[in-house]
Amino acid sequence: MILDFKDKIELPDEMKRKFFNELQMLANIWRGLCFIYGLAEIIEQKAKNKISDGTVLQNMPPDVRKCFEGKQIRYESFGNDPALNWLDKGLLYSLFQWYAVSACNYVRLVGHLAKQMNPERQEPVKYTEKVIPNVKWFRDKIAAHPARTSKDKRDNEADRMASIFYQVGFIDGRFEAPVWQVTVKKNGQRFSTSGSPWSITKTHENLAGRYKYE
Repeated sequence: MILDFKDKIELPDEMKRKFFNELQMLANIWRGLCFIYGLAEIIEQKAKNKISDGTVLQNMPPDVRKCFEGKQIRYESFGNDPALNWLDKGLLYSLFQWYAVSACNYVRLVGHLAKQMNPERQEPVKYTEKVIPNVKWFRDKIAAHPARTSKDKRDNEADRMASIFYQVGFIDGRFEAPVWQVTVKKNGQRFSTSGSPWSITKTHENLAGRYKYE
């Protein structure tokens, strides 16, 4: 049984019984990830439809709208965009949080099984950082617990501040987070967030390719 086609992590068939619980957990988590992906995809498609049907142009001031009429628009949206006033931001942000936690659990468990098969393989946390680095940052600083609420020395002041901001934006047909690069000055020092944007739908499609799910 191949667990990771890209990194060639294989679980011998005779070991399936030994790791029955782990394999069941992987299956359960993946079903949840697919559910979250489906919701995110529906929301993204609605947003793309609003852009293509002219809703975005209609919300622009007349002089601005005239400059864009008849042209292909590369649309990016952040903050309180009137064209996305139908969007349930609380639900969407929660989808990012739920997906980040579950995806990290899934990937880390694969890493754990890989380590069981070959002790020379990297630790599960390192495997997770390699496969989904941006998702893991989001999970560690925001989704599992806001960095603002802890005193973890690995978090800087910018990470703590960013962890309580609404961090979702719409870029090139996908919702991404975190979209804000936060910089904080404190005691003469400058701190910046280290996280990079990721998309639920793109991440899920990449993971499905790595783990060979339909």
